[in-house]
Amino acid sequence: MNEQLHYIDDYFTGALGPEEKAAFEQRCTTDQEFAREVAFYLSARSVIKEEVHQHKAAAFKKMPVSMVAVKRPVGRYLAAAATLLLLVIAGWLYFSKSPAPSKLADGYIKENLRELSVTMSSEGDSLQTGIAAYNKGDYDTAEKIFTTLTNTASVKTDAIKYLGIVYLVTKRYDMAIAQFDLLTQIPLYANPGPFYKALALLQRGTPEDLQLAKKLLLEVKNNQLPGSKYATDWLNKL
Repeated sequence: MNEQLHYIDDYFTGALGPEEKAAFEQRCTTDQEFAREVAFYLSARSVIKEEVHQHKAAAFKKMPVSMVAVKRPVGRYLAAAATLLLLVIAGWLYFSKSPAPSKLADGYIKENLRELSVTMSSEGDSLQTGIAAYNKGDYDTAEKIFTTLTNTASVKTDAIKYLGIVYLVTKRYDMAIAQFDLLTQIPLYANPGPFYKALALLQRGTPEDLQLAKKLLLEVKNNQLPGSKYATDWLNKL
């Protein structure tokens, strides 16, 4: 049994404390993968229980009548199983209504950020070298180039944006958010910073991130910033 299943088993065997139990139940409704693990556990327990029941039924027929009335402490387990099953079902209903926030962001990244478009500037050669490295999947080289170019005034804005995207696709969300914060502070006619920051927040997925991401997406939608089409669609799903 892996560590995750040990944790689930601890819930049903009463090994978790009150706070741990509450956290467990909350996670069943917010974490799709964990809900599936719990469903698997319950399914496995059900199969095992059925097999045991069949064996006991066969043995029961051979038992003397005086030995039939045997008390079994299953009430607590059945009550916990019923509660958790309802929570798992609630979680599935929630996730079936709308994709997980990280899935929305992940789909956008795969569709739109696999390659960076060409940007011309006075420092075009250096910037294009970084873009070429990114498009080849050489994120280490791209990161070094874009980091250096954040100190070059003529390409600073693009360098910050691209560096943030490098951090985003390599799942360094804290660093990506820091770059997109810098980008947001730059006075631009159409600033993509808020939308990219929302992407990083949805991917990072801490309890506070979803609410902040929603606020940013609403800002993007209301001000018709880059990404407004996606923001409008996602706000209806989150």
